[in-house]
Amino acid sequence: MESLYTGAIHGFHQPNAGVMANGFSTGIASSFDQDGVLSLIVVLGGSLSLVALVFAFITYSLFSDLRSLAGTTLMNLLAALFMVQLLFIVGVGGVQDSELCISLGLSLQYLRVSVVCWLAAMCHHLYATVASIPRRDDPPTYLKYSVFAWGAPLVTLALATLLQSRESNDFWNVVDLTPFNCWFLGTNATVYAYGLPIVLLLLASGYYLVKAAIVSRYTCSMQLEIKQREKMKRRRTLQLMLFLKVCLIVGLVAACGVASRVWKMPFLWAVFCTGHSLQGLSVALSVACNCRVLKVYARKSHSQPQQIAKSSSSMQLLAPAPDPV
Repeated sequence: MESLYTGAIHGFHQPNAGVMANGFSTGIASSFDQDGVLSLIVVLGGSLSLVALVFAFITYSLFSDLRSLAGTTLMNLLAALFMVQLLFIVGVGGVQDSELCISLGLSLQYLRVSVVCWLAAMCHHLYATVASIPRRDDPPTYLKYSVFAWGAPLVTLALATLLQSRESNDFWNVVDLTPFNCWFLGTNATVYAYGLPIVLLLLASGYYLVKAAIVSRYTCSMQLEIKQREKMKRRRTLQLMLFLKVCLIVGLVAACGVASRVWKMPFLWAVFCTGHSLQGLSVALSVACNCRVLKVYARKSHSQPQQIAKSSSSMQLLAPAPDPV
């Protein structure tokens, strides 16, 4: 199975490389596709994102201090984002097989919405933590988050399938999907089954972040000790900025994708592909390089010399006394 990218790299002949789909070149930006530059950016940037996401996931899996409910929800977000990056690389340049292209489009539709659902769940848990809501870390809470984040995207997927079948007479006709790496469905499905749910989920995330900021400011003002108040304020500010940064990254990439799919602008498509390829890297670095993770690394590195010293002293006690000279 050959894509435009593999054809450009390996010299395969693409007979339909100049076909127009709804008045839009299958290459999106011919100057990019002729040299394979845009596809190469997606592959290289996506590969870096995959490595960074794996590193962040392993980091939160190894340390018990990070395996809280907040860390578990974050690992689910990283896993969903990893699959999004991987499938987008698979479809780079356009997949010629119609069934595989549709499968990629449906899978990416589901996973992409799932990423934002997990982000909304993380923002809700942050608010629950700041507001000290009872039983916020109990197992049923994680079960509710899982049902929401993995189940709600199925509704948007069913809606996207319905809209796509009505918009296109032939559901398996991928002429309009191939230029977009099979990532999006038709225009109506993109707007109503992807763009609108993403906007609502991001608004919900922003709502909980604003409430968390208000409650955090009120809680910090009640602290009598200045050092304790400043420490709490600094910690909450870092948490809020981290969540806000992730929301902005995901939201901007999604906005570029919807705009490029609806308006069919080559520049927006190039921006989207570049941003999408680096999205996982940006999110992984943001969550893996925050202060809490760095403190865990520092604490582990400081504890190792102490353990070595204790073990060496115990071995000295077991060793026989040296012979007198």
